Amino acid sequence: MFSNVISEADVLKVAKLAHIKLSPEKIVIFAKQLEPILEYFAKLNQVNVEGVVPTYQVTGQKNILRQDFIDTKRMFTQAQSLSNAPQSKNGFFITKSISKK
Repeated sequence: MFSNVISEADVLKVAKLAHIKLSPEKIVIFAKQLEPILEYFAKLNQVNVEGVVPTYQVTGQKNILRQDFIDTKRMFTQAQSLSNAPQSKNGFFITKSISKK
């Protein structure tokens, strides 16, 4: 049922990492879907890349990040931040709790 590319244990491991519960039927379906993907990666591993320089980015940009600094002119005070809050207590917003299902 399973090829030598991917096993039932492999499918179950990926499902566990993704927090997905799979029925035995779904395991077969996912194995069939993952198999051609993994076969393609196996083909890519056969490509001779000796002497090929790794390419990390192709635009030529050196550093597109700005200097990180705090602009105190654009900051709210705690009182300003809480001024429109429906409820606050001791300098904090009061919100309804979020239950996890």
